[in-house]
Amino acid sequence: MTHSASPASSSCVKNPAFQRLAWMLLLASWGCALGSLALSLARWAAIGHTDGWAAWMPVGLVPPQVQLTGLTPPQSMDTQWRWVGVLLECIPAAAMFYAVLCVNRICKAFLAGEVFGPAVVQGFRGVGWGFLAMFVTSLVYQVGVTALLSWLASGQNGGLVALGVGSFEVSTLVVGLMMLLLAHVLAEGSRLQAETDAFV
Repeated sequence: MTHSASPASSSCVKNPAFQRLAWMLLLASWGCALGSLALSLARWAAIGHTDGWAAWMPVGLVPPQVQLTGLTPPQSMDTQWRWVGVLLECIPAAAMFYAVLCVNRICKAFLAGEVFGPAVVQGFRGVGWGFLAMFVTSLVYQVGVTALLSWLASGQNGGLVALGVGSFEVSTLVVGLMMLLLAHVLAEGSRLQAETDAFV
């Protein structure tokens, strides 16, 4: 049996200001995710090029995790290793886009006037697991990138593996746990709303 949203919650999500915020969140999440992925992929195309368009890159030629180890980008890189770098970028990107898709589900539910429905609960739960996946994939990414670049820098004769937990990893871990907690609260709210509607 499907229960409609209560008048108070329905009027809240249909408020024009709330609708604008939902649209802004939807567009901003996709814009940030796509922009981040584009810059990450462009980094691997720019390594080995110190002039031209590479000089205008708004991000470093090596990821921050690699910079902390003191490694410098190699002067040149064969195409196959650039593709390996692109594949490494896709590991955390997959978790990021999963979280964005869940945000997309939440925003669409809000725009449809749904507050405590299953789509919202599943969306927040998905965002939580997505952020936790970003935490794990960030560690995997650190290991892969530092191993690849240090191995190339040594002339393919050795290398090092760096693994650390910085502010980004801590933030994704905390936000992920908070989203899972919020999903649990929303699920309880959905249950109570269903019980209330059953008596109306």
